[in-house]
Amino acid sequence: MATDSLSRHLADRRTPWPHFNHYLVAYLSYLLFYPVPWLLGYHRPTLSGVMFSAAAMLLFLLVYFAPYRKDRYYGYGEIILTDLIGYACAWTRGDWQVYCIFAAGMCARLPGKRQSITMVILLQVVLIISGHFRHKTTLEVIPGAFFSIITYMGTLVQWQLGIRNFELREAQNEIRTLATTAERERIARDLHDLLGHSLTVISVKAELSERLFMADPPRARQEINEISQIARTSLREVREAVSGMNGASLLRELDRARRALHTAGITLILNDPKPSAEQPPNSVLALALREAVTNVIRHSEARTCTLTFGYDAKGQIHTFSLEDDGPIQTPRPGSALVEGNGLRGMRARLAASGGTLTISHRSQSFKLTATTLP
Repeated sequence: MATDSLSRHLADRRTPWPHFNHYLVAYLSYLLFYPVPWLLGYHRPTLSGVMFSAAAMLLFLLVYFAPYRKDRYYGYGEIILTDLIGYACAWTRGDWQVYCIFAAGMCARLPGKRQSITMVILLQVVLIISGHFRHKTTLEVIPGAFFSIITYMGTLVQWQLGIRNFELREAQNEIRTLATTAERERIARDLHDLLGHSLTVISVKAELSERLFMADPPRARQEINEISQIARTSLREVREAVSGMNGASLLRELDRARRALHTAGITLILNDPKPSAEQPPNSVLALALREAVTNVIRHSEARTCTLTFGYDAKGQIHTFSLEDDGPIQTPRPGSALVEGNGLRGMRARLAASGGTLTISHRSQSFKLTATTLP
């Protein structure tokens, strides 16, 4: 792991390092080596030596588990105190070098790899110098230094793996959060397009039925029946959108667009012949066409609407252009067009599938072009 990443986690007091450093308890097994010289008969333990060793061990355990209690990391104070406990126990003739090994392992949790390596080297230099003054041979000193280095390296690797696992869990939680947010945005866009179109058509048909109620009752009854059918269809599509199973058909949307525009008094002109029934479902373009038609009905005073499809090399529709002859309804004449939730949702849906949305408008016309990857 890079030094800056390791240092960042070491300096972050919010990182629950005991959560992924529970293996430190296993290192306490080193304490079992302390009475080995006594058990093998190399040195005879004394009562004062045993009592002093027990008190020193209790003090060491308090230092060793201090970060668990205070939710922080080992510092130079804990490392030096642990090393001094070992030298203080040298007169007991136990294997006091185990405390030097613990001190070396603590160095792996210092903030910054350079400080960590420098500290563990200084500890080994002090160990070798103390052995010289205590008239110890090289073979008696080297094992302590060797196991100190090995423990330091093993602890450092485990420490880095623990941080990597911690980062991985954080990334997975973030991915789950982003996936949930993306799914909510998808449902919001789909519901906006589905309900916006359906409610617009229902509103137009309801107004038409009211006007025809006395003049043409059979036609009014037909419009009311269509309102009921549109409501049931919209309910089914909302359920599909929430379930993520919306596979809207472009041909079905074309028929629906023609009926909706006719109800609003707008004539739909199809430049090319009606697409064949073999066209595969394209929910992205279908929902884009639905939202485009809804915008024409809601926000323009158009009389005609021209629809043009674009085909790829396989004969499949991958783009369409919808142009109407109505003026743009803006808050002030000549002001810029402000995209609402519908256009923003359409643009986001097309972008997610690798497509684009192009809008061009003049005073008496509005053209929208939606394209997906062929």
